[in-house]
Order: sequence, then structure tokens, then C-alpha cells
Amino acid sequence: MRLQAKFLTGTLLVIAFVMTAVIVVVDTHQRAAIVGEVERRGGVLARSLAATSHGALLLYNFTALEQNVARVAAEADVVYAIVIDGEGRVAAHSRRPERVGVALSDAVDRAAAAAEVALTQETVHDGEPIYDFSMPVMVEAQKWGTARIGLSKHRMEAEIQDTRRELGGLTFAMLVAGGVAAFLVARRISRPMQELAAGAAAISRGDLNQRIEPATHDEIGRLAIAFNHMAAQLLQQRTALEDANGELRRRFDEVADLKTYTDNILSSLTSGIVTVDLEGRVVSLNPAAELMTGFFGGEVTGRYCTEAFAHTTELGEALMETLTTRTAMPGRALTLRRRNGRSLPVELSTSPLKGVEGKDLGVIAVLRDLTVVRELENRLRRSDHLAALGGMAAGLAHEIKNPLMSLLTFSRHLARKFDDPGFRQKFLSVVPRELERINGIVEGLLELARPTRLHFQPLRVSTLIERVLELYGNQIDQAGVRVSREYARDLPAVWVDQEALYQALVNLVTNALDAMALGGHLTVRAGWSDPAEFVLPGRGARRRVMIEVEDTGTGIAPADSDRVFTPFFTTKESGTGLGLALTHKIIEDHGGSIDFRSASGGGTVFRVILPLTPTTADAGHDQTVL
Repeated sequence: MRLQAKFLTGTLLVIAFVMTAVIVVVDTHQRAAIVGEVERRGGVLARSLAATSHGALLLYNFTALEQNVARVAAEADVVYAIVIDGEGRVAAHSRRPERVGVALSDAVDRAAAAAEVALTQETVHDGEPIYDFSMPVMVEAQKWGTARIGLSKHRMEAEIQDTRRELGGLTFAMLVAGGVAAFLVARRISRPMQELAAGAAAISRGDLNQRIEPATHDEIGRLAIAFNHMAAQLLQQRTALEDANGELRRRFDEVADLKTYTDNILSSLTSGIVTVDLEGRVVSLNPAAELMTGFFGGEVTGRYCTEAFAHTTELGEALMETLTTRTAMPGRALTLRRRNGRSLPVELSTSPLKGVEGKDLGVIAVLRDLTVVRELENRLRRSDHLAALGGMAAGLAHEIKNPLMSLLTFSRHLARKFDDPGFRQKFLSVVPRELERINGIVEGLLELARPTRLHFQPLRVSTLIERVLELYGNQIDQAGVRVSREYARDLPAVWVDQEALYQALVNLVTNALDAMALGGHLTVRAGWSDPAEFVLPGRGARRRVMIEVEDTGTGIAPADSDRVFTPFFTTKESGTGLGLALTHKIIEDHGGSIDFRSASGGGTVFRVILPLTPTTADAGHDQTVL
């Protein structure tokens, strides 16, 4: 055979062999890829139908099930979508609505209904070859039904046939082109062409480390140089791709490990974690949050937080508030109402959820169970009450002991000295006074103990303060005390019991003047308090009126600061220690608060905070509003 014919024949055979290998490899991989894509798509549709039918199966909501199968059946190549209940009966059927409530008896249907895991079957439906995908619907490790999807094979087979036709056409074109080229240059390039064919065959097998030495400087030589350059580039690109693939695999493994580690952390936390996206839809709940709210993550995922947590509106409102303002909310105590009607005291904190480069992803909420804390607080409060009761009993015994001793002394000498005019004179002077003293102590205790019925009426605080200062006008002048008045001009009338608040202010001014026996500076203020101190959940800040009585007297020793409002605690020789205790009770009866700041030798400031209007929730007892 002639060399040209041999070259042509060899060239055509090489091209045919290479293209045959390419066709086989490409056809195999293409078919596997198409079948795999169909199976993945069917599995995704079956899982999606199972996930969306979870709640509807629990609630036997057949309308929602029909909508779900109709939505899935609208997808391309979907022959049917079926939802089977836990008893094997059809709950929803996209093609045959009349089969609802019927148990399908076909072998494929029985296998799908009995499947405990995802199942893929090949079958024929109405003469059409299909894939049947089954996915069980599980609720707490218990099967409640099965979601089935039927995908047609027609488009898959059509794509495979198109690929084969394209490969056949490509092969034919390569054979023709190779034959023509071989015929034209056979006599000049037989040997270089053989080398190039061998190199191409090696490259097709994956061996990219190829090099051909150019024998001439004509086109064949340049072709050899180009072939070498191409092989080097392919080798470099494959090396780069292998390195990139290895790096991607390593990063993927790191991300997977990090996600698993993060999921384990969230599952192990005792605090509840709730996340919502930028639309306010619930994304996730960790097990602690599920336990606190009474909802499983699958029940509320994808729902708006205000709708999902309708039993506890504060939680949904706090999440939406943080989502709107993009501002973190510190710990706020609230009562979480669970789905079963029980209440749980928790501390709620919310914060914007940030992603890479500070991108907003949503909001995260942290719920901390305060049940144990509340129990400890109640125990501590009971201990404080018992301690206060013991201190009050000791003070009462001390205060009553002295007048009782005087009465006892007179009673012992009454029979013997009754005829003595001087004894009778002392008896009539001392005994009523000591009895009156005991009566005063008992009256003070009754004021502390009995519920007060307040009579509220509008009153300007500055007017009441001036009335108190007028009462002590002479004492202020005699002691040489300077008085400063600082009244805010925009203060409205406050609803108070005039006489009760008057008594409280009298006690505060009395203590201030007693602390400045040698003169000093008395400052009385009336203005607005800081709104941030009185923020109520769901109602925002509340403005309140502030009254301050400041003196430059001897001050209160740090050791005595915890006992200032304790009954019978006093640093005066003639005091009973009931004044500030009564003042504290009066202010609390008005729904307000009282505190002080002082330093020994540096003066004292008593601050009273009062609401503008009385509320039953604040006062805690019956009120009469005039």
C-alpha cells in the first residue's frame, strides 16, 4: 500500500479511534449526569412536598395538601404528585382526585407507602416510563405519611439522543476533515503527523506531559511547536485545577466541620436561641428555645415571628423592633406564655445578626430561663421580710421599754406615796406623757401596717413644697439656713393625696433641718425625671415628676445607708425612727420611688419620683380618685 494511503488510512483510523473513545466517555458521563440530575430533581421535589405537607398531615388539612400537590405537579416533567397518609390511603392526588381516601394496590404503590426512607422506583404510568420518588413524612421519629413524585423519562431520553446525534455528527466531521487534511499533506507530514497523532492520543488518555521536536522550520515545525505549547498549557491548567480542587475540598471540609461544631454548640446551650431573617420570618430555634416556647423548629420555620409566637406577643414585637431599628436590645424580663398555657419567666435579649463584611442577615434573640432566679429572689425577699420584722420588733421593744419602766416605777410607789402631793403631781405629769408616747409609737406602727385609702386630686408640686417651707419658716430663720428653690416651669399638676404627700415632704425637710442645726443651705427641686429609667415593655418610656430635698448637713454614714428606711432606726436622741419609714410607704403607695445619695460630712440628697397619674398596678391597693 502506498505511503499516502497508509498515512490516510492510519490518520482516519486514529481519528475514528479517538472520537469513538470520546463518544463512549462523553455518552457515558452525559447519560449518568442527566439521570443523576433527574434523580436529584425528583428527590428534591419529593422532599419539598414532604416538608410542606408536614403540618397539613398533622392537622388533617386536605385543602392544603391538594394545593401542595397541585403546585408540585405544575413543575415540568412531573406526571403526578401524591400524598399518602399514615394508613396508606391517598390524602391528595394531582392526577386522580377521585382516588383520595383509597389505598393503592399496585406493587410500586405498596412499596412507596411502606418505605421508611427515600425510595426511587422505575415504572410505567399510563404507558409512559417514569421515575417514582417516595419520601416518608416523619414526625418525632414516627411516620405520618408519604410524599410521592412521578417524573417522566421522555425529556431525559430525548436529551441523551440529542447528545448522541451531536457526538455522531462531530465524529463524522472529524473523519472528513482528518481525511482531507491527511490527503493534502500526506507526502510531507507522514512522520510528523504520526508523531502528532501519537501525541494527541496520549493527551486524550490524560497524559499531558508530551513534547515533539520540530524536524523542519515550515508549517509542520510550527505545528509541532504549537502542539508543545498546547500540551504545556494543558498540563499547567490541569495542575492548577487539581490544586484549586484540592483547596476547595479542604475549605469545604473546614466549613462542614465548622457548621457541625456550631450546630453542636447551639444544641448544647441552655439558653434559647431564635433567629429571624430580614423579612421577619423564623429561620431556626435551638432545642432550648423549642422547650421554652413549646414549638418545634419545623412548625415555625418560614412563618412570620409575630404570627408564629402569637401566644407571646412581646417576643415577636421585640424581634420586629430590633429588625426595624437595627439596634440591640439589652436584657428585658418578661413572661413567656407557652402554647400549653403555662407561663415561664425569661430574660430576652435581641441583637442584629451580621454576616460577612457586616452584611445584615436578620435578628437573633437569646432567651434565658429565670425560674430559678425568681425562686431565689422570693426566698431572699422572704428572708429580708423576716429580718425587717425582727429588727422592727427589737426597735419596738426598745422604744416601749423606757416609758413602761417609768409607768412600772410609779405603779410600785403608788400605794405608799399616794398621799404625797409632790408624788401625785409627778404622777399626773409623767404617766399621761409616757402613755401618749406609747400611743404615738403604736399609731406610727399602724400607719406602716394598715392599707392606706388615698384620695387623689390634681396638685402642683411647687405649691405643696411652699406650704412645707412656710411651716418651718421660723426654724429656718433661727438656724440661719439659706433656702434655694429650683422648679421646672413646664411641670403639670400631679394626681396625689395632698395630706399624705405633705406629711412625706415634712419628714424629709425635718431631717434636712435637723442635720443643719448650725446653719447651711437647703435646696428643694421639682422637675422631670430621666425617661430612660422607666421603660415599660411594649409601652416605651414614661415621664415622671422628680422632687429633691438637698441639705449641706452632716450626711449619712455608709454603714447606716441600708437602714435609713427601716422602722425604729434613728440617729437622733429623741427620735422614734418612724419618719422615713412612713415617708417610704407613702411614696410607694403613690406608685413612686424614693432613694438618696449621701456622704458622711458631705450633705444628703433625697430624691422622690412620682407618676403623673395614679394607677392601680402602681399603687397596689384601693384608691379613690376625686
